[in-house]
This record gives sequence, structure tokens and C-alpha cells, in this order.
Amino acid sequence: MAARDSRNRRISGLSIRNGRFYGVLWADRGDGRKTARRFPLLDESGEPIRTLSAAKDALEALKSHRHENKLPTGGQKPSFDVFSNEYLNMASTRAKRGATQKKEFDALARWRAHLAGVRLDRITTPMLKTFIEMRLRGCKLGGKTFEAASPRTVTLDLIALRNVLKAAVEAGHLRELPRFPKLQTPPAPRRRLLTPAEFERLLDCCLANTTDGTPVTKNGQQLHDFLKLLACTGAREQEALALKWAHVDFDNGKIYIGAPDDFIASAFSIGTGGTSKNRGSRVLDFNPELEVLLREMHSRRAPDSAYLFPSPQRGKKDISAKNFRASLAAVKATAGLPDFGFHHLRVWFISYGVMSGIDFMTLARWVGHRDGGILIGKTYGDIADTHRKTMAAKLTLGASPSDARAQKIAGAS
Repeated sequence: MAARDSRNRRISGLSIRNGRFYGVLWADRGDGRKTARRFPLLDESGEPIRTLSAAKDALEALKSHRHENKLPTGGQKPSFDVFSNEYLNMASTRAKRGATQKKEFDALARWRAHLAGVRLDRITTPMLKTFIEMRLRGCKLGGKTFEAASPRTVTLDLIALRNVLKAAVEAGHLRELPRFPKLQTPPAPRRRLLTPAEFERLLDCCLANTTDGTPVTKNGQQLHDFLKLLACTGAREQEALALKWAHVDFDNGKIYIGAPDDFIASAFSIGTGGTSKNRGSRVLDFNPELEVLLREMHSRRAPDSAYLFPSPQRGKKDISAKNFRASLAAVKATAGLPDFGFHHLRVWFISYGVMSGIDFMTLARWVGHRDGGILIGKTYGDIADTHRKTMAAKLTLGASPSDARAQKIAGAS
């Protein structure tokens, strides 16, 4: 029925059915032709509008959306659970790293439990707010009980949902995304810079024995070499575990980090086709400590393995060690460094690179950053107190310190 005002006059473009208002506009139906389309008028919370004054305002907003080409797309939209499964099977999604796919799969399972059979175009901001509150205080979703999550964890869930809805926009199911609530997330804690004495203590504990004479860890030598390699290269944990002796070029003094499976040094292309973070790859020139370490490791390498850190349980199959985290837990407890993690040595490499006067762009290339050194300046450039004091002593504001002292002595005499 056509909507009518208080004087029983028909209101153009406005209709009513079962107490709900609809806007009727001449609009593109999606194939280049135009037709009259009916749009349900909803308030900010996604609820149907049921008053005439609010319906008139919503109709005017709908007309402005038509001029801006922001009208909802026509046709029946798939439900979130159906399209999220389509998204997970898209080639672009399957090209992501395995760990990333797993995290996204788990996050979308939680969203499917929350949104159930809601259609893509019916997902509203209040629905997102409800999910956020549930996750922050702990909840049950899909038959599973979840403890209270941190704001940073909930933000990752929101990113997974945004990825699906962006794919829905590209597929023509949505015109625009719903408004995503902003979460106040505390900044990630900065890893402190280890002192040289602490690092040496950590290395010593790798090869130490307990009070009863047994080793602190059975693979102490491997862990010792692994920690030194991380400190000398700034490599990430999984990047270092994947290194093979074919990636080490002693003749030209280079190590290839994140190299692809079909690695050939002469045909290596920096930054593409790699196995490290963001599918990147890079070349690091030997520094003196790195060269000494690699030659020592090469002299006692396992003859039946191509890896720098072969798995002790590899059997007849040549595979790298999965991780050294259990061994590290025992060593850092012995060393009295309970907060230490492998990533501290990436901070170590970058920070001492800065203190050595190496430019940020070169450091960024060595560690695989693609921003030309911006992140190093903002986050990783931790500087030791002793270095700051040394630099402060060199600071001159106009006259040199010796000239200033000379002027002071002359004035006193």
C-alpha cells in the first residue's frame, strides 16, 4: 500500500506493508537496466522503521545513496555461513600461509556460530558489538566455551570477518561494509634489549649441567648454535629452522634466508617466491661473527642432513627440527631470564646494527622489512643506555666542549 500523510495524501516513493515502511526507487537492477526496486527502511540498529517521520528521513537518505551509487545490490544474498565457506575455498585465501589459514578458519567458525544463518546484507554494527562483548567477557559459541579474550585477540576476529565481507563486496553481494566498532587495544609490549652479559649467560646455560651432572638440555649444542645464528642474522625462528647448507654461500660470504624450495643461488630473486613471512626472501652478507659461527657449524654438521638444524628424530627422512621451545624453557629458567623469547634476538640484531651506525634501509633489507626502515626507527631501534651516554657526550651545541671549557677558564681568570 502507498503510504499516506495525516491529510490522506499519497507520499511519493514510500509504501507500507504490515506496519513496515519501504522506499520505492527507480534504480539499476544490476545488469545495466533500470526498474522500480523496493528497499526496506531500517534504523541505525538495523530494525524496521515504523514511524512516518523516520520513514521520510530514511527515504531521503536512500535517494542520496542512489545519487552516490551506494544503493544495496539487488537479488537474494547468501547467508554468512554459506559465503564464509566459499571464502575459505577461494584461491586467494588458500594462497595464504598455513598458520594464517588455520587462524582465519577458527575465527570464522566463531562468527558462524554467532551469526548463524544471517544474510550478508543483514549483518549490522550491533551484531558486531554483541560479539565483541561476548568475547571480551568469555562465552559459549558453537558448543565450545571460550575464556575472556584480550582486545588484541578480538581484533583478529574482526579482521577475519572484514576479509570475508570485503570478498562479498568484490563478488557483488554487498555495496559497502557495515561500520566496525573500534576497540581500544593496548600497544604490544616492547621487548627489552638484552645485555651482552645476559646473552652470554644464556649461551653458557645451553651447554651447562644441572647439580646432579645431567645436561640442562639434551640438544644444548644445537640450541647454542641456533641462538647465536638468530643474534647474528636477525632471522625469525621458523626462517632459521628452514635454512639448508645450500643456502650458505661461503665463497661469496652470503646467506639466503627464506629461499624457495627450488633455490639456485645464481637465479635467486630477492623478495619474491620465498618461504619466510609474507612469502618474502632476502640475502644477508656475512658479518665476522656470523662467518665464524657458520664455519664452526659446518665442520660438525650432520653428514646425512641438508639442514643447518636437522631433527634428532628424523630417521631416514631428512627434516629440520620442529622447534627448540622445550629446550629453551629449561635454559632460560637456569639463566634466570624467564621472559626471554627467540624474537628478543631479532631486536638484538637490529638494535646493535643501529648502534653500529648501519643505515636503516640496509638493516631493513637484511631483516626482511619492506618499508625502507620506518618500522626499525619506530619500534625496533632500542638503544643501550651506554650507547646513549656515549652519543650524549659527543653532542655539541655551537662551540665544542673543549672550547666552552676554555672560555669558562678564561672568564674566571
